[in-house]
Amino acid sequence: MCYNYLMSKQNIYFIILIVLFGLLTLSILSNFVIVLILAYIFSTLIRPIHVRIQSFLSRIRFVGVLSNSLAACITILFFIMVIITPITIILGRVAIDTQSVYQNVSSGNINLDFIGDKVQGLFGKVAPQIHVDLNKVVESVSAFFVSNIGNIFSGTVDIALKLFLFIFAMFYFLKDGKQFRELYTTVSPLKAETDNKIFSSIKQSVSSILLGSITVALVQGIFTGLGFWMFGVPNPFFFGTLAGFLALIPGVGAAAVWIPAAGYLFLTRPDSLVWVYQVLWGVLAVGLIDNFIGPMVVNKGIKIHPLFILLSIIGGIAVFGPEGFLFGPLILSMFVAIIKIWNENTVL
Repeated sequence: MCYNYLMSKQNIYFIILIVLFGLLTLSILSNFVIVLILAYIFSTLIRPIHVRIQSFLSRIRFVGVLSNSLAACITILFFIMVIITPITIILGRVAIDTQSVYQNVSSGNINLDFIGDKVQGLFGKVAPQIHVDLNKVVESVSAFFVSNIGNIFSGTVDIALKLFLFIFAMFYFLKDGKQFRELYTTVSPLKAETDNKIFSSIKQSVSSILLGSITVALVQGIFTGLGFWMFGVPNPFFFGTLAGFLALIPGVGAAAVWIPAAGYLFLTRPDSLVWVYQVLWGVLAVGLIDNFIGPMVVNKGIKIHPLFILLSIIGGIAVFGPEGFLFGPLILSMFVAIIKIWNENTVL
């Protein structure tokens, strides 16, 4: 009886210590939790590249035990050159373009009323009660992007620190990923089989989200912006980014941006056929991405409706800031994966 009483007091004391130091640890790491999670997610996605490089280096004489670390370095360099550098350049141009649109519309340098009046004249007999203020729409949308994309470059020191930690963490997740996974399984109260299911399901669902819906929308946004740049639509980076967001909406897509752009070209340059080229580009180039590439990648893994992906992106940005663009869909995909595994275990 006395032994059980002492053990009970010891357990309570240990629980208090665990909660206390756990909260302190979370407070210390709270600013970097998102960075670490994103680093783990991306290291999981590029791990196949790391495995192939390591397999190749391990066959080279004098490399031996260094093959794992060297392969991680090469993989990180590849990731920086192919992914981070282009995205940083594009985001920089998008931020400049978006700021330009917002300032010009809010100051009155750009006035879209003449387009609205012509559209109202065409459809006034059918729906005279409908009136859309294009200036307000463009100003509101550009303000949203300015307040979020612009934040990426507003805190240079903070962003540089997070980027360094992101790359540093990715290196160790690639190099010591097996040890981190074993550490988790020793702490987790679940069976090893269930933990493995969680890891595989999360990897599958995350791959489906990042390499599926978001990738297709990103490519559509890039191609839409490229078409705007070629055919003389103003601020192609801003409207290309907007097309990428709308590409996530079922039944709407990037066409909600490039069709009005073709109308803009028709109204402002009536003596030119450039608007026809814009339509052909939108149908053949942008449309083919959604119709052919989309089904090849979106339908793999756990299926999540594009509408919920879009809502998770907007909600993620609202809660976490610019990082929420990726973190929102990742949380959604992880939630769906864990619920699926829980249902399977409940049935079993």
